[in-house]
Amino acid sequence: MSDPQAPDAAADLVRRVVAQLQAAAGAARAAEACAAAGNTDQALALLRDIEAPLYEVTTLLNAAGILRGDHAE
Repeated sequence: MSDPQAPDAAADLVRRVVAQLQAAAGAARAAEACAAAGNTDQALALLRDIEAPLYEVTTLLNAAGILRGDHAE
């Protein structure tokens, strides 16, 4: 039986993954700018801000795999 909510759930997952990756990329760009300006302490602090969005992306990608049926039964 097909789940009528699956396409909406998949589209929401894609949006959330993109948003989290954009947040991580923004933090990485800011860290790079700080490092280029010689503020390595601030650059390293900004890199710590990347961990949470990447963790959420990993979780969302696992959910996407379940929706696709990539899990063992």
